Amino acid sequence: MHYNPNESTSALTKKVASLFVRLSNQCLKKQGITHAYTPFLVQLWDRDGQTQAELHRKIGIEQPVAVRTLDRMERDQLIRRVRSETDRREVKIYLTPQAQLLQDEVISCALMTNEVATKGLNKQDKIVLQQLLKKIVANLEGALQST
Repeated sequence: MHYNPNESTSALTKKVASLFVRLSNQCLKKQGITHAYTPFLVQLWDRDGQTQAELHRKIGIEQPVAVRTLDRMERDQLIRRVRSETDRREVKIYLTPQAQLLQDEVISCALMTNEVATKGLNKQDKIVLQQLLKKIVANLEGALQST
């Protein structure tokens, strides 16, 4: 059996993801944050005060990874954890004013990264690419749920 990583969907997707992260980190370095923080920031900009469990499910990462990332974000004074007054087991995550100020720059980096990645693609190509990627995500999520 022959395997060519240059023709493998999984290998190419991993390479694309790695390059996205590297370029994003290069842009975000000016703000003193990493790409790993951005899914949390985006979710919290949308609705501040979510629980850790809500965040890790929405972002689609394992809980231990979410805990470590949130610990670093707290250390970097981007979030604060507040225990619920109604349910002592529940801890809500809130953005600090410092994190609120990062929104425009982080979005600008995301737009720039997407622009660089899709350079030379026309509007229809971009639509088809997004549809195909969404289908791949759905296929993989379905496979994980059925196991």
